[in-house]
Amino acid sequence: MTISFDPDVYNDDKIRKTLEMLEAGKTKDEIAAHFGHGWSGVDQHFRRKGFRWDGKTFVPKETSAAEEARFINTKAGQIVRQLSQKQANIKQIANKNGYTTVEDMGEYMKSQGYIWSRELGNYEYDETLAQKQEASTNGLKSVVVPLVTSGLEEYESLLNYLLQKRARLFALLETETDGTLPRYKFKGAKANKTLGLPTTLQTLLNDFSKEFNVTQRDIIEVALAEFFKKYGYEEQLNSVLQA
Repeated sequence: MTISFDPDVYNDDKIRKTLEMLEAGKTKDEIAAHFGHGWSGVDQHFRRKGFRWDGKTFVPKETSAAEEARFINTKAGQIVRQLSQKQANIKQIANKNGYTTVEDMGEYMKSQGYIWSRELGNYEYDETLAQKQEASTNGLKSVVVPLVTSGLEEYESLLNYLLQKRARLFALLETETDGTLPRYKFKGAKANKTLGLPTTLQTLLNDFSKEFNVTQRDIIEVALAEFFKKYGYEEQLNSVLQA
């Protein structure tokens, strides 16, 4: 299937705020009231930007489940992403995600609105099933782990560069098997700051953090340190590292 969706649309203030409110459990009426008009105005705005309503939230139109999962920060989305990789082993993926059998994982995916597709060799989102599951669970929302970064405001341009290289990042992170990271100890106190990241990059950080049990801050610090070493800033990097 041809993918026509542009991930940059997530930079739209109305798109971002609406998705945040949906993730927080806000109703359609509450969201519409926030923007000062009816829900139809919100729905039309998303449709013009290439989204559709899946019964719980807005997702990109004309995409496969694997492509949609790139933008979904849930366990079900992570399973779809893992299965979309070359030579994926479904039994290993089930065990990695805490399921004793493939059937157990299938039951979880069904509860999230996904059915198995033999043709795709992966789970496929089924809107009718999702609506039934939503009704049976009283509309219980998925919990999204928020991104917490520290002291990175001045490196936004660097993170934008990393996003441009996201294809290579996906390849590197998916081929890594042991999650072993080099360690860098920086001088100076920790400073808490908020940094807005594209949804795709945030999802990538979240997946790696959970899969290899490392903090998102550690991932960012290692990425920056390795970048400085590779592109002629090693002397300056060494000056801020603890001996």
